[in-house]
Amino acid sequence: MFFILTLLSYYSNLDCIAQESAIHEKINADMYGNFSKAFETLDFNLFASIHSNDMIRISGNGGEIKDVKAYLNGYKERWSSSNKKPTLIDFRLFERIYSDTLVSDRGIYRVSYTNDDKIQYSYGQFHVILKMVKGFWKIWIDYDSNQNKTINKNSYINAFLLSEHKKYLKHKNN
Repeated sequence: MFFILTLLSYYSNLDCIAQESAIHEKINADMYGNFSKAFETLDFNLFASIHSNDMIRISGNGGEIKDVKAYLNGYKERWSSSNKKPTLIDFRLFERIYSDTLVSDRGIYRVSYTNDDKIQYSYGQFHVILKMVKGFWKIWIDYDSNQNKTINKNSYINAFLLSEHKKYLKHKNN
């Protein structure tokens, strides 16, 4: 009997681990995968699709708050320029707290630019609140800053890969 209970407990734990991994993979694909792909392909429609209709954008460096329309219009103008080159953006996290309908992620991003065949990087720290909208995680609140240019390569390296959710997950908030 003890063996059967131990076996059931083991398989139950494996199922929970698989479910939690699937949740993090969905969050990461909906948000970070699509965000990165939109930057790389200059796909404005994809970029717009990951933002909720009532999204608020806060720029710590710029000291401004924008609604979703003003924020997205800036990207639409920038990306419609014929000389605009795609850029790569990568994300790493140092904290995730989530429930069934909300996610709070804090982390570091790195943008890669190619200028005269030389790759240059810029870094920033972000805090996004995502909410579930019709089965997809969408950006509801987006704050970022380079913290007076103190966010750098080391900040990026010290944060965790998106696949390492066990390292950045603080707890599940039900």
